[in-house]
Amino acid sequence: MADSVSQNAAAEHLNNAKSGLERVKSLLAQPSVENAEHAAQILGDVEIQLGCASAVLEENSVRSGPEFRCSLEELQCEVAGLARFLSGSEKLLSDWLKALQTKRGGYTLRGQAAPLVLVSKVAVEG
Repeated sequence: MADSVSQNAAAEHLNNAKSGLERVKSLLAQPSVENAEHAAQILGDVEIQLGCASAVLEENSVRSGPEFRCSLEELQCEVAGLARFLSGSEKLLSDWLKALQTKRGGYTLRGQAAPLVLVSKVAVEG
């Protein structure tokens, strides 16, 4: 009986994680600052749900079917990949903004003075 209850609890955590991941994907399909922040929060909740499912299975020595374990591991890999993607995109954006600020500040990325751009056409009225 306890195995059945534990298995149901683990399955519920797994289903919650799956639905959370679907919400994250839906939010990221419509990029905005608010959606990104909300997606990050949901992604944290998904990680917690996956951890809970894993803990329930390990703590109670529940013998889950290979499909359940495979689904759990697959979802964990998908969340980890999404987290790496988001982290990489944040770094890319940050580096890109630094490059723009540096260029506009009159310096190259190495900190040297940027070459002057001369204007070939000057109109003087007077």
